[in-house]
Amino acid sequence: MKKILIAAFTILAVNVSAQNYMLKPGDRFPDITMRPIVNAPVTELNLKSYPSKKFFIINLWGTWCSPCLPEMDALAKLQTQFSRQVQIVGLSDDPADKLKKYAAKKPSGMWLASDTSSLLYQMLNVAHVGESVVIDSHKRIVALLETDSVNANTIGRLLRGEKVKSNGELQNRLNVTAKDPFGVDSLLASNFTIRGYMKDQQAMGMTPHEGVFAERRVSYFNTGIVMLYKEAYGITSQKQIMFEGDAKKYDNYKDKSLLYCFDLLVKPEQKDSLRLIMQDKLEHSLPVKARIEMRDTDVYVLKLKDESKVIIPKSKLTTMSYGFSGRGFDGQGVTLNDFANVYLSNEFNLPVINESGVEGRYDIKTNMDARDKENLLKSVDDIGFTVTKARRKIKILVLYPTHGNL
Repeated sequence: MKKILIAAFTILAVNVSAQNYMLKPGDRFPDITMRPIVNAPVTELNLKSYPSKKFFIINLWGTWCSPCLPEMDALAKLQTQFSRQVQIVGLSDDPADKLKKYAAKKPSGMWLASDTSSLLYQMLNVAHVGESVVIDSHKRIVALLETDSVNANTIGRLLRGEKVKSNGELQNRLNVTAKDPFGVDSLLASNFTIRGYMKDQQAMGMTPHEGVFAERRVSYFNTGIVMLYKEAYGITSQKQIMFEGDAKKYDNYKDKSLLYCFDLLVKPEQKDSLRLIMQDKLEHSLPVKARIEMRDTDVYVLKLKDESKVIIPKSKLTTMSYGFSGRGFDGQGVTLNDFANVYLSNEFNLPVINESGVEGRYDIKTNMDARDKENLLKSVDDIGFTVTKARRKIKILVLYPTHGNL
């Protein structure tokens, strides 16, 4: 899934609450100025006053969003093809210096804009990055599109004045509440709920490491079967998934009937068995079952660059706290196994095995200029480790449909 981008604009002449006013196709594009633009004849852009009859396509993206990078490559080609009729603007919350590095590495006719406000993002009400708003020559919004659906055919239809149906994904901000969606409170000793898609919830997962539910609750919203089984069996990479029969057909995030909301809270004395209980609940609730096999497969191996020197700082914490995005990893109280499993395996899209020999907990922070393999390897090298390709026998999660779904 793509990550949420806080879009970046400077608001000049419009005074409106984004929570109460949502832009939609047919609306006039608001009187705002985007700045700075790092690679264009102009350093800022206000469509209301800009003297052009071109169509504008504003793509919400980020250098930290790996699916956005090939989309930007495709948009660059479209910009060349339709340069006389269309101007594409890539809008990111990346700082200007990072966008300048991207533009130097991948020059194109697209304009790259950077800013740090979030008002227009809220007004467009988009659910994630990788969405584009199309503005016609009269400065009206024509459509909100998933960026991977912006192609030569789509642009041709727009230029001919044909209607293009919006397919961008919106989020529902109107019914957000602090109430627990599963009705769980601190008085409950245990709980199990599984239900279908909840329109008022963002796709996400939560496992509290502190508080009354620490290490005994796991919750997921609008999540596919594969993600639920990965959590239950401790699978860190999509490359550790295999399908038998028609099980693959259940792995489709675009089909909301295949998305689930799952909540499991176990008794305090059962917290060490949380994942085992989760496995059992999934087996009895989903149209797909799972088993674990050990197989020889491609992996990455994490090792210490200089065996005599650890340059990351020791942590004072005894529990793990972390977060990561396409900009890098930031964790405290993290073991090297944690770093390899929860972060590197996700970013490399292959299992990463920790063979560094480094024990204990550390505070680990990495930084990347863009979310690609080159920058990922560099970020690991910067903290004193190396990652190399190898073969190892590891856990493989095999998914297969239940008898009634064969």
